[in-house]
Amino acid sequence: MSKRTDYNEVAEKVDYPKVEKALQQLAERKPTRKRKTAADILEPLREQLLALHRKGWSSSQLVNELKASGVPVSPARFRECLSHWTNNGNGAAKPRTNRRKKTDGDNVPPTTPATQVAPSKGAPAAGQTGFKLAQP
Repeated sequence: MSKRTDYNEVAEKVDYPKVEKALQQLAERKPTRKRKTAADILEPLREQLLALHRKGWSSSQLVNELKASGVPVSPARFRECLSHWTNNGNGAAKPRTNRRKKTDGDNVPPTTPATQVAPSKGAPAAGQTGFKLAQP
């Protein structure tokens, strides 16, 4: 069984000014990234790729050239990068649809399904017997 931590004891041993200084130093610099993304690899080529795309080169053609040059990038990820770059990274790649807000007039009862519609004049209703007329 593990020993419980006595936080009163820990609080007496902590050098708070030293910890605060270390945290301030961390806040001043960027955290290191453990892993690079496709966007990180393509960033130095950003302007050239955008210029070629504007000239009419398709994203699949550009991806094929990148793969031939040793840059393994999927077509979907490349299109995502292009979209992000052309919209200045503001996340506006796809416009959101504006949904109409409900108003009091929207509380209209739903229409009845076809199974609940009254039977036609010629057919008897379910469970009812029809009148039989004697043939003259």
